[in-house]
Amino acid sequence: MVNSLLRRDRLLHIVDTFAARTVAVFGDLIADQFLYGQIARVSREAPVLVLQYRDLVCVPGGAANAANNLLDLGCRVRVFGAVGCDDSGAALLAMLADKGADVRHVVQLKSYSTPVKTRILAGAHHSAPQQIVRVDREARLDGGPRLSWRKVKPLLRKIDGVIISDYGYGAGEPSLTREIRAIGIPAMIPIVVDSRFRMEEFRGVTSMTPNITELEASAGKSIGDDQRLLHRIGRQVLKKQHLISLLVTQGRFGMTLLQIGRPPLHVPIYGTDEVADVTGAGDTVIAVYTLALAAGGCPEDAARLANYAGGIVVMKRGTATVSRDELYSAVQQDMSR
Repeated sequence: MVNSLLRRDRLLHIVDTFAARTVAVFGDLIADQFLYGQIARVSREAPVLVLQYRDLVCVPGGAANAANNLLDLGCRVRVFGAVGCDDSGAALLAMLADKGADVRHVVQLKSYSTPVKTRILAGAHHSAPQQIVRVDREARLDGGPRLSWRKVKPLLRKIDGVIISDYGYGAGEPSLTREIRAIGIPAMIPIVVDSRFRMEEFRGVTSMTPNITELEASAGKSIGDDQRLLHRIGRQVLKKQHLISLLVTQGRFGMTLLQIGRPPLHVPIYGTDEVADVTGAGDTVIAVYTLALAAGGCPEDAARLANYAGGIVVMKRGTATVSRDELYSAVQQDMSR
């Protein structure tokens, strides 16, 4: 009981220091749209449902969602990436800027279109809406977001943590790590990567936060619920990619933290496994994990806080965030029992 209370106080202290930290977010900025409709009838033209349009909600996605989570956790945020010269890009920057993010180093390119993911949700009058289809409008940057490293490097000396969010659109290139590591590693600044399709190409960073499917794809092996295999592959990734830690999210099975020279730590899921929506949960996890490391927390404490945050956000519908107060309350309630 005493150890549990000491851990609780340590976690709460980390959360208390979030507001004093600054985190830089590099990567693919995505506009997440949720189009809500109500089932009206069956079409006469084809055997499909006709939806009566109700609402369209736009929120930050991808790297922008990680930044949005950081903002709701109370820390200062600098965003680096690219958007197109389009309405979606302008809206995305406005949403982040209105919440206090520094978006001056997001480049707007005429040759690029802001990636947009439109989820169409429908339901009957008295039922919760369910996602029935997703429409992606995708584009890819050639050669990355063309950042001016002469201007970026002085800013990196004034930050406490770095997130690289790679969704495959070109702004979260592995080449980013060369420039960032040169400043971040000597200054003991944690650099954490989430890569959807090519995690094996990122080397020499502090940590990575893949989900189990991404780890399986990178390793070329099915892991499932085989914990021994997970531990073996995780240790191989740590060694091969020169990482300090690896946090693997496993959906309803919780998370597993692997570190050099330490036994694996499994953190059971917080809350219930009857989730409402997993959209964007990985962005929440990397935001909290990185911010906790930036606030001086050890990987174990950062993983526990990220697990609380993930458990909270999957109970919300759509691309959601977790607030500092929600995280604080979850730690207090769970660890005071």
